[in-house]
Amino acid sequence: MTEYAQRTDRPAMPEWIEQMAAHFEATEGMPLIAGRILAFLLICDPPERTAAELSHGLNASSGSVSTNVRLLLRLGVISKTTRQGREAALYRVEEHHWPELVRHRMEQVTGLEQLTEDGLRMFSGQGERARRLRTVHEFYKWLSGEMPQLWQRWERERRGALRM
Repeated sequence: MTEYAQRTDRPAMPEWIEQMAAHFEATEGMPLIAGRILAFLLICDPPERTAAELSHGLNASSGSVSTNVRLLLRLGVISKTTRQGREAALYRVEEHHWPELVRHRMEQVTGLEQLTEDGLRMFSGQGERARRLRTVHEFYKWLSGEMPQLWQRWERERRGALRM
């Protein structure tokens, strides 16, 4: 295993890793250590790390790293590879899968449109209850309508950036 003099090669990186971890915890419900692993793998050089290197670099227990690496693998944001001559697996961020992760999250959010529509049928003519539900439904209906154009725009812009 490579010995690291510090956790990172830039003084501000530990703070940035913690900020990223806190963000993933708040927005994705991800455990802090999973967010730390993900942030670390986003910026580490070389881009692949063993579980032992992650544990050492993040000052985390090997059990915690192992558990949270499995979570990140299930989410599809990191991958696991092996190399001939190496006993330990290597983990890396799958940055090109990120849009699919976000798309899946957005589809879950916009899926509430159908639920609020069902609720509107149930509470039709119910005054205040129907009004509150209609306000929420209109937002989700708008959001659902915007998502296809948003993703099409992303694909167009991404293809354009790749040509440069």
